[in-house]
Amino acid sequence: MLRKVPILLVPLVLLSPALSHSDSSDPSNYDECILDAMRGVSSDVAAQAIIDSCRNLFPDTPQAAAPQAAPQPPPEPAPAPLDTTGARDLTAAELGQLRATAKIFGDAYRVTVVNDNPNLTLTEVTIAVWDETDLGATRREYSEAVEIGPQTSALVKYEVRYRGQETGWRWGVVAARGVD
Repeated sequence: MLRKVPILLVPLVLLSPALSHSDSSDPSNYDECILDAMRGVSSDVAAQAIIDSCRNLFPDTPQAAAPQAAPQPPPEPAPAPLDTTGARDLTAAELGQLRATAKIFGDAYRVTVVNDNPNLTLTEVTIAVWDETDLGATRREYSEAVEIGPQTSALVKYEVRYRGQETGWRWGVVAARGVD
């Protein structure tokens, strides 16, 4: 064991003068201290220790101000509500210009309605839900107010309260209203 002690002390003795001696490559300000010490550092803990150490070495260095967030432009004003006073029922030809797909989650029908009419804004879309296996059941209709511009699409949510056979349900767009 005693033989190992001199071997361990030799590097310590050789490095001691270098630790206590000021070198011309020592940093002269806070920024140099950070740049020199951060080379090869990949740990957040080590980086924070270096920052603290450099602050202790150069306490007169002003703290960097926190970055200012870029000014946000004012929000755009909400569009004026659609004037629905001239709303009318769609003709069969206009109704034929609508396409719809649905995702059904229990009582919630999420229907994407595509309005391929070139000059017509939809203000209301009505879907019907029925059970093909129960001929005595009545068809139920559900309407939702919408604003779907010409040749655009939108997601419309319907809360359906219809109970029939789980496997025979059918649905479809049966009516709509709109303005020119």
